[in-house]
Amino acid sequence: MDTGFNIETKGIYLAACSHSPFYKQMRNSMLQYQDDLIEFGNPWDLWAEKVDESKALFARIINANKDEVSPHFSVSSAFGSLLSGFTYGERDEIVTSDLEYPTTNHIILAQNKYGAKQILLRNRNYRLTKEQYISSAGKKTRLLTAIHVSSLNGFRQDLNAIAEIARTAGSEIYVDAYQSAGNTPIDVKKDDIDYLTAGTLKYLLGLPGLAFLYVRKELINTVEPSFIGWFSQKNPFRFGPENLDFTEDADRFQSGTWAVPSIYAGITGMKTILSIGIDTVRSRIVKLTERAIKTGEEHGLETITPKEANERGAIVSFIVPGAHKLESILRLSKIFTSSRDIGLRLAPHFYNTAEEIDLAVERISELSRKMVE
Repeated sequence: MDTGFNIETKGIYLAACSHSPFYKQMRNSMLQYQDDLIEFGNPWDLWAEKVDESKALFARIINANKDEVSPHFSVSSAFGSLLSGFTYGERDEIVTSDLEYPTTNHIILAQNKYGAKQILLRNRNYRLTKEQYISSAGKKTRLLTAIHVSSLNGFRQDLNAIAEIARTAGSEIYVDAYQSAGNTPIDVKKDDIDYLTAGTLKYLLGLPGLAFLYVRKELINTVEPSFIGWFSQKNPFRFGPENLDFTEDADRFQSGTWAVPSIYAGITGMKTILSIGIDTVRSRIVKLTERAIKTGEEHGLETITPKEANERGAIVSFIVPGAHKLESILRLSKIFTSSRDIGLRLAPHFYNTAEEIDLAVERISELSRKMVE
């Protein structure tokens, strides 16, 4: 696929689920940040404009309004800010699962001191079913979390179906879309999502330090977070405030000073994805992940990733002996993967080729056999 995208990381890069590769346009964005510092010193007005631009780009990616989006440093800080505004009464249960990224459950468990109770769904063969959510969501449910694509094995969920379960139970739904933003179409309006987080580090082709929290417009003013910073206020420069004066939009969930270099990179990455088209990216990834699974089968590799395209994101995880060790060995050969639990993950993006998939899978199979001999 000729997109004008110039990757500079040397080798076969199949670790988008962990970190985006380094590429020419990202280098240019870092140079622009450097040039702006040299030229303008401390251009806070310029940086505020770039924060606003990044919010608008992310809003386009998930079909939200810009005012429903708040910038953060990570999904952890975004979700933590959201839950810091929750209260618990008769509805004190948060339904979640063991396929969520660990930070989700860590933050939920930390809510125990405020009266929340974690209801943990256990995966069945690395999948979750609608029936599990239905049986666990009820009159005591305050929030239901739904990982869009699990970082463990690439299992992808039907967000609209889970949102409907939440509505039936009278609760709200939170989605972690870190492993789907940039490779899978997301529509928070169509899928009836209340809250969503994602960051630019992975498939949105950015750097660590920039994530976003989406809050449905109708819910923004119903939540008063306590994990906040000066940008959460209408007048952030007011010294010696005696009262909180939250903004009327999702910026009330903001914290402190932005990670400005990451915003430069994030803007470049999101513009790249939007210029290619997320539908185009998704179509490409379906073919590449399907090829990885098929080639893996031909080489005797077992996967914990769903074979059905509608249940699969942009990750294929192979069960291998010593996954982390194998990742390190492959890195020496300039084949970049990412281990997680018992699996070694291949995470292709639009810039990968079928030939790269074949070479990586063949090498994984060869090394796996040697490691058990």
